[in-house]
Amino acid sequence: MPTLAVLFAHGAVTPAEALLGLDFCGDPVFLVGPDCADRVVRAFQAAGRVRPLDLPSIEAVRPDGILTFSDRLLPLAAAAAGALGLPFHSGQTVRRLTDKYAQRECLLRAGVDPVRCVPLGRPDRWAAAVVTVGLPAVVKPAHGEASRNTYLVSDAAEGGRLVARLLNGVENQLVVEEYLAGTDYVSVESLCDGETIHHIGVTGKLPMEPPFRETGQFYPSTVDETGVLDLVGRALRALGVRHGITHAEVKLTPSGPRLIEVNGRIGGYLAELYRRALGTDLVTLAGRLALGERVTPPARPRPGVHFQYYTQPPVDASALLDGPGPGDLADCPGVLGYTRFVAPGAALPGDRRSFDLDLITGHGATHEEMLSILDVCLPRLAYTFQTPAGPRTVRGSRSLGPEEARMPTGGRPG
Repeated sequence: MPTLAVLFAHGAVTPAEALLGLDFCGDPVFLVGPDCADRVVRAFQAAGRVRPLDLPSIEAVRPDGILTFSDRLLPLAAAAAGALGLPFHSGQTVRRLTDKYAQRECLLRAGVDPVRCVPLGRPDRWAAAVVTVGLPAVVKPAHGEASRNTYLVSDAAEGGRLVARLLNGVENQLVVEEYLAGTDYVSVESLCDGETIHHIGVTGKLPMEPPFRETGQFYPSTVDETGVLDLVGRALRALGVRHGITHAEVKLTPSGPRLIEVNGRIGGYLAELYRRALGTDLVTLAGRLALGERVTPPARPRPGVHFQYYTQPPVDASALLDGPGPGDLADCPGVLGYTRFVAPGAALPGDRRSFDLDLITGHGATHEEMLSILDVCLPRLAYTFQTPAGPRTVRGSRSLGPEEARMPTGGRPG
């Protein structure tokens, strides 16, 4: 049986999803870093072999395929695949997938997406960046995940103070890019095998909470997918993606679809969502593809609207003091599951990133029913946070976002 090397760190796929999706290959080797919790290592040891996360260990395994679900492990995976002659993203493609300026520059040069973007490594270059990009603009790390330290800047003086603070030991390199105004955004999950691109699906997104924190997603989307799929296909070709499953985020603007970013791995929580929506496991598809098998995603979705929701803490919260109980949503129609990720007493990040406190999974007959389910169940969730003003209790509610007053109505019906 072929051997699959799985380079694992905190990322888009949980340990349980990795074990479930890779059960087909019998004897996977999990290469884990020191930041992996003991319980994760024990779970991997029970299901397969465990090795240190470094290039010599990968080469010693002599795998038939290499796979990772973490952005920060893409360079190591590419180096190992190159040394062993295995299919993976090239080093140049990995740079384009993990360096936000390199990606924008590549897409602009190829004529795929003309979003204005400049790198910023010194605070004294801020004024020039504003001249090039204009305001409002988005300021974010050149390398980063989960919208860490991502800001929407409308005032030049305020932006200057912000970049000075971020570049003073918080971030090494920033990008300043054009703000994409619009009322909706989606992600596109694609499977790349040489010259062939299969678009697995277009995932709808619930409105973000400020500044850019995700609150949920659903399948099918409600947008006209034709232009979106064409844009993503051209972007993948320009970036040099020839192997693996990708996750591209797209904003729907008045001038048409525009790329937010392209990631060289499965999107967060999508393994669970697509198992329900399409009856397929994206982790399994990725594993089989890594081993050189020819795989084709299913074409027929299951009926209804399959959704996920995740609660975000207030941006000024420093710790979680208390939260809902496991049975608070037990009798809520349409809710299939509820999982708490953060225990009371846990510290919260102070960098404005998406930090999911929980995960609600559910199903409705239509998009309108999905929203009705959320409007019933979310107020049952009460979280208490430590904030600069003292403890604050917040009940769940569905965000309409800064630009949105309702769900989009065009495109595919529910």
